[in-house]
Amino acid sequence: MSHILRSQRLAALFAGGWLLLNFPLLGLWDSDVTVGGIPLFPLALFVLWGGTIATVAWWMETFPAFEGPAPAAPPATRPPAQK
Repeated sequence: MSHILRSQRLAALFAGGWLLLNFPLLGLWDSDVTVGGIPLFPLALFVLWGGTIATVAWWMETFPAFEGPAPAAPPATRPPAQK
């Protein structure tokens, strides 16, 4: 995966996370329902937040940032200065 594609994916994930953790969509989880004794709103916040972090970690570890030849090493010695 190229560096540009990785940047685009991370930007899209940031925008999606922003939308999921912002008011209009976050209001969908605000109810009196409990799951295993845990209120739905904090549980949804934690799951969405954790899922976003897990996705970033997976993308950063799975796909190499740059596919191509390694940069050339600089010369070991400098040529003498000419006057």
